[in-house]
Amino acid sequence: MDVTLTSYLIDLYLGGDLGLWALSQAASVNIGHVITFDPEIAQLAQSRGLKVWFGDVHKANFFAGSAGFSIHYPIILKPELISKYRKLYNLHPGYLPWGRGFYPVFWALWEGTPAGATLHEISAGIDEGPIVAQIRVEYSGADTGGSLHQRVRAAEKELFIEYWSRILSGENMTSRSQTGNIGSYHAKKEFFELKNRGHWETLTGAELIKLVRCFTFSGYPGLEIALDDQKFQVWLEPLAHEPQLATSEVLHEIKY
Repeated sequence: MDVTLTSYLIDLYLGGDLGLWALSQAASVNIGHVITFDPEIAQLAQSRGLKVWFGDVHKANFFAGSAGFSIHYPIILKPELISKYRKLYNLHPGYLPWGRGFYPVFWALWEGTPAGATLHEISAGIDEGPIVAQIRVEYSGADTGGSLHQRVRAAEKELFIEYWSRILSGENMTSRSQTGNIGSYHAKKEFFELKNRGHWETLTGAELIKLVRCFTFSGYPGLEIALDDQKFQVWLEPLAHEPQLATSEVLHEIKY
């Protein structure tokens, strides 16, 4: 996808592999500034001749574009920055109002709450802005954090592809407020307290397996546990599917 609308510049606030992917989808002529902490994103943006701010945007001094779009930019944007834009959007890997804050995929799986992806306007409250569009992603008891994360990531890409051209056009898109007492919020420290210092010894076997399952993300460390003075990481590894042996073959394989 390479949508080119030269009359409307968007500032991109980018982080992680999804931010890198989004940058690869957008035509340079549509981008005002690229704001990131990620060296790979900064390098790609600079190679395309784009204006780049590397680090905390609140320390930057530049004229804001017509609109802004945050895609996994890792810090909370302050009200004085938000007010510079006609519209400032965020692509969030959670099904708002559930999963506000950090690591929404993990918390959805651990708490049994809805999972998905949301495009919303950014407001002063964390992930509390009006919702433009959502995709709910179903999951099962066999999902790990990593497998659910992959499907949520696909949903985020789908929302970006569908709405990027509409954001570029300056369309006044319909949105709805997040109201009521439903939803959830988790700070970053809650995730790491559970991951690194959780009282796993007090959990039942089923609860422990569930916690391990939720912390299983490919390429990332699993649940940390300490046995005496030694620390271990625990995660789930799917078994390869093998042909089922007949009963006589199973008995033949038993070794005493």
